[in-house]
Amino acid sequence: MNFIKEAFAQGLQPAIPFANTARGGLIPSVLNIVNGLLVVAGIAASIYLVVGGVRYITSQGEEGETEKAKNTILYALIGLIVIALSAAIVNFIINTVAVA
Repeated sequence: MNFIKEAFAQGLQPAIPFANTARGGLIPSVLNIVNGLLVVAGIAASIYLVVGGVRYITSQGEEGETEKAKNTILYALIGLIVIALSAAIVNFIINTVAVA
């Protein structure tokens, strides 16, 4: 074990890729990036949900405009569900890989 201490004393470091990245390694960094992108996607879907609601209110009963507004709301809700499921799946997979 002395040879390891001597090697580190001479300035040699173990060759572990991405070992000294922010907060402990590559996996937490990837998780932070993915979660950040999912938050941005969730905010965008929420904005579209509000836009669809405003379009529905201001459609004044016109068939075409009401249908467009309903589709916007529907697609925004589907987007939010997909984003939530993908966040759960990504976090589960990354936490499983990190433990292994």
